[in-house]
Amino acid sequence: MKLGQRLLLFYFLILGLLGWFVLDLVFGQAKPLVRQSAEETLVDAANLLAEMVAVDAEDGAIVITPQLREALTRYAGRTPDADIWGLKKARIHTHVYITGPNGTVLFDSRGRDEGKDFSRWNDVHLTLQGRYGARTTRSDPDDPSTSVMYVAAPIRDNGSLIGVISLGKPGRAIEPFVHRAERYLTLYGGLVLLVCLLLGGLLAWWLSRRVNRLRRYAEAVANDERPAPPLFHGNDEIRDLAEAVTAMRRRLEERARLEDNVTLLTHEMKSPLAAIRGAGEILDEEIHDPALQRFTGNVIHESQRLSDLLDRLLAMARLEKLESLPDRVRTLEVAALVKDWQGSRYALLADRELTLDVEAEALQAEPETLQLALFNLLDNALKFADQGTAIRVRSGKGRLTVENTGPAIPDYALHRVTERFYSLPAPGQEKSSGLGLAMVAEIASLHGGSLTMANTDSGVRATLTLSQR
Repeated sequence: MKLGQRLLLFYFLILGLLGWFVLDLVFGQAKPLVRQSAEETLVDAANLLAEMVAVDAEDGAIVITPQLREALTRYAGRTPDADIWGLKKARIHTHVYITGPNGTVLFDSRGRDEGKDFSRWNDVHLTLQGRYGARTTRSDPDDPSTSVMYVAAPIRDNGSLIGVISLGKPGRAIEPFVHRAERYLTLYGGLVLLVCLLLGGLLAWWLSRRVNRLRRYAEAVANDERPAPPLFHGNDEIRDLAEAVTAMRRRLEERARLEDNVTLLTHEMKSPLAAIRGAGEILDEEIHDPALQRFTGNVIHESQRLSDLLDRLLAMARLEKLESLPDRVRTLEVAALVKDWQGSRYALLADRELTLDVEAEALQAEPETLQLALFNLLDNALKFADQGTAIRVRSGKGRLTVENTGPAIPDYALHRVTERFYSLPAPGQEKSSGLGLAMVAEIASLHGGSLTMANTDSGVRATLTLSQR
């Protein structure tokens, strides 16, 4: 699935969940809000009628005068022909009844319940107790649309409770308002959802278009083409990413050119150096003049040193071209590698009376690069070790340490000795190329680890940390 499609789907899911939650909440509150508004109106009307009925009270009792009965009857039969925000109201739906202090119905606007005992209904029962009385009752228990909401108000004469007047509003009278509110919410909610979806689709298309331009540019760079960098308007992350890709491309091209030039130069120089060295060795055998022998020895020595430097440059170039290690990581016995190095450096070790102290466990690493790193660390320790001391090698749990007894690294150079071409002079020896520890640091990075150099009480310790696979 493409990025634009994923963005649109994710946006649609979030918007859909939010819309469903909001609409469900609003729909759930629409009917109660309409009923609450109707109840508030009934409370006002009931208290108004209670005061009007109380006017005709005599000797602390309710009197249903003919005028009151006639007025309430006419009220029940009115045809208001009202237009309430587009909804027609053609008849009065409010049911009115009045009870005495014992709950007996004295007047019923429908003329059906006069003389009945309503003291058990909550609207009358609670009002007679001096509390707010209201109830909702269904004429058909199985049909919610037959519910009627009643609100009662006390009738008082000189502060004494003499009866109750209750007003009832059928649910069918307020259902049209609820349905209209739900229709409006559905319509406008759907329109808002549609507009948001269109905006989300437009945003997804815009982002996908910019990302695709950047992707095509990156693919062209990966195919060794030289495309023009894409131009993006506005300051955002995609423009920053495009600029970063362009800068990375230029740096990689410069680095590739440099590596190619170094590789070409080293290959071209090896043959002339071999010829110079060969000629020097032949001259050294034929010349018996001590002064000329020193000259030919110097030629042989320097040509050999240049050849070693070229070998290190080639090895460094090969390491830097690796993006990751070849899939050849396996368990390696460090002690065996140390023994191989000892055999190749036997004469130097014997000349300086150096010994090896090895306590090594196996490591998980790529064979060729680990051997190169270990040999460089041991060569470095050999170069700076004091006469007649021991080089200590320890390994285990993804870590390899090589420690020698000798001069400490100056503080100013401690964090620079792993830089390319940076080296310190060893006592009585020539300055090295400065590539050995740089190669070890590169190998550590390829293994997902690091190389640290630290001074000890008697010398220097190099620690190569490998990632735990």
